[in-house]
Amino acid sequence: MLPGPANILTCPFCGGEKRVMTLSSGNTFGGTVWSDTRRDYPMMPEVSPVQQCPHCKKYYFIEQAQSRYEDDPNHTSFMELGKLCLSQLLEAKKQMNNLTLTKMQRWILNHQIFLAYNDIYRRNADKEVVIPADDERVQYGKSIQELLDGIEENHNYELFHAELLRETGNFEEAARILENHKSNDDKWVVDAMQRHINDKDTEPFLLINKGKQVE
Repeated sequence: MLPGPANILTCPFCGGEKRVMTLSSGNTFGGTVWSDTRRDYPMMPEVSPVQQCPHCKKYYFIEQAQSRYEDDPNHTSFMELGKLCLSQLLEAKKQMNNLTLTKMQRWILNHQIFLAYNDIYRRNADKEVVIPADDERVQYGKSIQELLDGIEENHNYELFHAELLRETGNFEEAARILENHKSNDDKWVVDAMQRHINDKDTEPFLLINKGKQVE
């Protein structure tokens, strides 16, 4: 992994600046991939698509900000990703409800909430069980429903569509979606999802762990 010059974002609300990381090169070696599309690549970290301004504390999508690269190539803002936790993402959604967002922006925000909720409450079975607050559970349900309502009916989204249905306990519908997915490259993923459907399992599960396919 080779960091690039820092990307300087200008807040669209107050004009305050924030630096986030860029990469000159990276790779997916040793990565971890989950069924809910969470991907963690040690050598290719991702900057959050939603950022919080450190000055006015408002939230914005990266494409809403003016940006320029740091003049000093040695100033890389290494690992400054601007990752948001679940409470911040829920706060961002509340703030952005009054804004005109594109369909894709709403999809991205709901997807980030979906992943962040799973990170805390559903991803690690060996951790102590933590009970989500009622508001978090409600907002999580709303985000999943909005993802389902906005999902495109084509083969590129079939696996994610089936995963959303599986995680909400709609096993028969999830299995029906998977039956229509004909990509040979994805057969191992489909087989894994079908096993979890047969077990009536709603938890996200590992597909690739530290670069190796989970059997």
